[in-house]
Amino acid sequence: MSPRSAIALIAGLFGLALPASASALPSGGLAAPGRPAIASLSCSGGAPDRCRRGGELRIGGHSLQGVTRVRFLGARGARDDRSVRPVAAERHEVRVRVPARTRSGPVEVIGSTGRARARKVTIVAEPPGGLPIDAAPVDEGQPIFPIRGAHAYGTAISRFGGGRGHQGQDVFARCGTPLVAALPGRVIQSIFQSRAGNYAVVQMADGRSYAYMHMRRRALVRTGDVVAAGEPIGEVGETGRATGCHLHFELWTAPGWYRGGRPVDPLRTLRSWE
Repeated sequence: MSPRSAIALIAGLFGLALPASASALPSGGLAAPGRPAIASLSCSGGAPDRCRRGGELRIGGHSLQGVTRVRFLGARGARDDRSVRPVAAERHEVRVRVPARTRSGPVEVIGSTGRARARKVTIVAEPPGGLPIDAAPVDEGQPIFPIRGAHAYGTAISRFGGGRGHQGQDVFARCGTPLVAALPGRVIQSIFQSRAGNYAVVQMADGRSYAYMHMRRRALVRTGDVVAAGEPIGEVGETGRATGCHLHFELWTAPGWYRGGRPVDPLRTLRSWE
């Protein structure tokens, strides 16, 4: 029996009168976006893989509508990386301005469903007069509250210390609520551990560190990645030794997380970021 005949039979058994269009199976529909994929690069005013600082780069591909940041990786190492928000992000294309001081190298798109990297793009000097205003890099130093949704701080047992050597602050939110980097830095740990669950630690330029624990899935960032404030990190979860969906957030003094620093009560800092 064909799918169309099955639908007609079920409708007849229940006495349903279906419109003509309803008897046909849909040919498609909305689906959750998958991981982004890059298929092509196109630079304004030049060859496909040669971009001018201040010019526009068009990134073609699939599942690009969720892209929130584009990173120009430059040469080896993070010192010359440049990160900007896209001018526009659609399903099959992202448009972005090439920021100042960008160097030739791979390009990476980052979004809530993952990231994708493209081959090397050659960067040429900006035109006389400098960059247009909208090509300026984003300010990556402004702190952003790590949970992008409704949240609560729980009871005294959720506090730093908490009667059981609790080294951070628990912030409760629905499972799956997006988590973003609070401040820019380099990811120094991104793994699963039986107590912490899926967790990630970011080391900042001043030597301080912050950590996210009990994430729903493996972090979207990897060890060695450089992240900007607001960049997706993962989702609130309850992996590891956790009860209820929450983010266990730790803040460490310089020189950082288990590098000679010490954990401090992060509650006042978290509230200031709200």
